[in-house]
Amino acid sequence: MFLSYKRLTQAFVCLLFLFVTAGAYAVETSQINSKYINETVTARVALPESYHHSDRFQYPVMLVMDGSTQFEHIAGNVNFLSTFSIVPEMIVVGVSAKRRLKHFTHTELAGYEGRSGGAQHYTRFLQDELLPELKKQYRISPYTLVTGHSLSGLYTSYLATHHADFINASISVSPSLWWDGFALINDIKAAEQQLEKPPVRWFVSMANEPNEMAEGYNRLTNVLGVKSERVFDWESREFPKETHDSAPLIGNVEGLKSIFRGYNAVPNIEIKSLEQLQAYYGNYAKAMGYNFPMSVHQYNVYGLKAAYEGELEWGVEILEKGVEVFVQSEILWDSLATVYSMNDDTESALQASNKALKLARQHQSKYLSEIEAQNIELKLK
Repeated sequence: MFLSYKRLTQAFVCLLFLFVTAGAYAVETSQINSKYINETVTARVALPESYHHSDRFQYPVMLVMDGSTQFEHIAGNVNFLSTFSIVPEMIVVGVSAKRRLKHFTHTELAGYEGRSGGAQHYTRFLQDELLPELKKQYRISPYTLVTGHSLSGLYTSYLATHHADFINASISVSPSLWWDGFALINDIKAAEQQLEKPPVRWFVSMANEPNEMAEGYNRLTNVLGVKSERVFDWESREFPKETHDSAPLIGNVEGLKSIFRGYNAVPNIEIKSLEQLQAYYGNYAKAMGYNFPMSVHQYNVYGLKAAYEGELEWGVEILEKGVEVFVQSEILWDSLATVYSMNDDTESALQASNKALKLARQHQSKYLSEIEAQNIELKLK
């Protein structure tokens, strides 16, 4: 089935408020005393907008290196992209290292004894201290994505090539691959191990950067180009109009889109039934090695698209399944009210709208005025 651009535009105009959620994430802060790196680390945690719409739904975690400078824009972009089902909703965690040179390099360089080569200890901190602590506080699923820039991009490259047991995906923006005579690239040349799980999905990018930065990137892509996809599942991009400092913004957006390529089941104007969506994500799980359950925004977008194309039964079924999973979501209850009303089921529409209104008031929802407006309209029918 296909949704015309005219009909799609009309749907978006009528229900735009359901989709504009960029910047709407809650941030919490916690501190962890690490025995592995002998530091107290501050972690900033951005929860998805839908986090409190369910008591059981688990979210992948995205660990942002250099969190003091990179956390805000990455959390905002994850929030925006997930709203439109381009990537999954994730819990974004920003962590900062006091001793970047030591923590983000995996070899100790002559002249930097004691100040470099500590990546293994930093990895133990992330894996054995940070993530367990986060799991105590939040509903985190067993899917971990890491991202880093420059020296921390070298570190996320190290994780992608040395710790497939720990992470599932990695973004390396302008990585400092020149470190220690391109030591990491020399390691990759010898890498032939094949794990039972799919290889790490790895996105590497480079801006308009000269000398050893560009040389490292070129060496890396040449080495990866002759490796089997069973060893490395990678993509690379160059951004010639960006500098080293501006690259993280576009690099992380493109990296997220690359890693979760194919995630959106209806990326353009086509529509699918609930059964077709479930089959689609069943196949996607095989490709990713992890089952990503549908989120609030997927149920919402896919259900409304189906309804506005005239497949009201599809829309109702998708949204009813959505409120079954996310029983506390004012967004889904309000959309379900819309679709019931389109199907001339005013009684069910009002019941769903009343539920949406109650939840919106409890959550102090930014959608409250729009939900109230639909509720009033339904009561007047």
